[in-house]
Amino acid sequence: MASKKKSDGSGIQQAAGLIRYFDEESEDAWKITPFQVYGACISVATFFYLVNLGVVSWILNLF
Repeated sequence: MASKKKSDGSGIQQAAGLIRYFDEESEDAWKITPFQVYGACISVATFFYLVNLGVVSWILNLF
């Protein structure tokens, strides 16, 4: 059985186009610093820790 063979350069050309597309940075794009990522992770972890302790429901019951 003979298998179909792709042209040798098609995959590389497509990959190069995608790399070029994703490599460009837009000036309008949001810039997220590592500090913001760490802060968000710590905030979410702290929130869920307080939910498990019942602190959040206690605070909500005050109002």
